[in-house]
Amino acid sequence: MVTAITSDTKIWNESEVIIGIISELMTSDTNQIIIDLNSEGPCCDSSGVDKLLDSISEKFNVDKKRFEIVTANQLPSSKYKEKRSVNCILHGALCMCKSYTPSDSNLKNIFGIFIGRSNWQRLGLASYIWKNYNDISDITFHYDYMSDFHVSNVGIEDLIHHHYQDFDTVYEFLKVLPLTRDEVVYPILWEDNAYDLGNSYREIFCEIICETYFSGKTFFVTEKTYRCILNKRPFMIQGPKYFLKNLRKLGFRTFGKWWCEGYDLDESDARYYTLKQGIDWVASQSDDTIAQWYNEMQETLNHNYDILCNLTNNEILDTEFYYE
Repeated sequence: MVTAITSDTKIWNESEVIIGIISELMTSDTNQIIIDLNSEGPCCDSSGVDKLLDSISEKFNVDKKRFEIVTANQLPSSKYKEKRSVNCILHGALCMCKSYTPSDSNLKNIFGIFIGRSNWQRLGLASYIWKNYNDISDITFHYDYMSDFHVSNVGIEDLIHHHYQDFDTVYEFLKVLPLTRDEVVYPILWEDNAYDLGNSYREIFCEIICETYFSGKTFFVTEKTYRCILNKRPFMIQGPKYFLKNLRKLGFRTFGKWWCEGYDLDESDARYYTLKQGIDWVASQSDDTIAQWYNEMQETLNHNYDILCNLTNNEILDTEFYYE
């Protein structure tokens, strides 16, 4: 078995993966070579996994049927054989359901956006909210230019490639980072401290969630979405196409009654723009409207909490999710 560590569009340990596969080809007594995506759920096409296996297969004349990918992505995304794994992140959320009591919001802030590791989408959206709505937002963004962990992940080159016009805002935003919370240990890891933002949730109305994977065919729910549901807050989600639709497949309700969720039909690049439009529209509402919406949403928020508390890995694996 060879373990690949991925982000949305990159294999971080590509050299190790190549060496591991070649070693397996030379020494393994079994016909199958397992590529384990480390309980993560990237699109194998967008992340470069398929491209890497294609290259190895062609260069070393390896039968492509020998490769099997173990992934927590609940959508088929590879030309190679895939085996779906359980979503181990759910375990942490279910443990918190038993011990954590969410609090009502005082609606001091309209938005919350909580970022540990950066990428270009997170950097762009957080800097946009910081520039335009800092006075009504709670923002954490743990980018530290002194840390190799963060410098290698900031995503500024990708953002310039996709949306050069946002560079000035991002540049100013980088100057004020890191924005952190004393009670949170960074990097935020689901298994021990992913839910330690209770004080922030007490003051926000809506969370802008930036999911781990947003390109290609993927449905992989992380602690970021579970944390918001656990805290009974509405959300907008920067994720892959049909992410909201597939949440609804699991029984969750989303928030199209209060704002446009047409962004869920957009590919990731377009969603970056349409989410900004949605943020602008919510920010333009009066305090009375926000309070009215929050009151109206209580049934939906409680419903989502109950669905999460009763969700199982088998239910996730057995659900037929939507994709094109």
